[in-house]
Amino acid sequence: MANNFKIEEVRDFWDSVAEIYNETNQKIGEVHYQRFVEGLKFLALKDGDRVLNLWSRTGNAIPYLEKAAKIDLYNLEVSPKMLVIAQARFPQNRFQTTDLEHLEFGDNFFDVILSLETLEHAPDSERLLQEFFRVLKPGGRLVMSLPPKTAEWPLRIYNFFFKNHGEGPHRFLSSKTVKKLLKEAGFTLILHRGTLLIPLGPKWLQRLGEKLITWFQKTPLRELGIRQFYVCQKPL
Repeated sequence: MANNFKIEEVRDFWDSVAEIYNETNQKIGEVHYQRFVEGLKFLALKDGDRVLNLWSRTGNAIPYLEKAAKIDLYNLEVSPKMLVIAQARFPQNRFQTTDLEHLEFGDNFFDVILSLETLEHAPDSERLLQEFFRVLKPGGRLVMSLPPKTAEWPLRIYNFFFKNHGEGPHRFLSSKTVKKLLKEAGFTLILHRGTLLIPLGPKWLQRLGEKLITWFQKTPLRELGIRQFYVCQKPL
């Protein structure tokens, strides 16, 4: 599924916000870091796993991944400026740039792939999923998070009232479309879960939102969570 933007536009945008990326995300705190906490629940990491973290941005997922298990971690990033920041923060880690279409690894290379808020920025989302499938070992797991199509207007309202780094070129996809693309790429969907029904406000209200969306995962209410998780497996 080709989108109406190019990788150069995506790269230029994230380069332009690289210096403020961590600062603005710290202001929303748990909402930003929730992706790492929840993602780890689904990864089922074990010692020795070869893991792809795409895209890695300024490296915020790295401490979570390395704390979970002794892994062989590869970090891929679209923005050269974000890559420089990540390398300075985590100098012992392995980083390289990516165009979200051609992954420079052999077939069946990774045990696990973590892709947080990435698919919506890929110029060709179908191509990226095909590459995920190719480089993942049979029986390997892909964990993705991304906003649903219903998040477009809430995002615009938030960006209007609060200072945020923005999303740049993107296309939010409905869960129906994501599941279709995953199936066409060859993946088996293990779990789809909506989260962050009420991402801002008092803690009690946010907790209530998570209880509600947990209770109603099999209803359309799930689609209103601003972060959707997809846990997939490459068949043996």
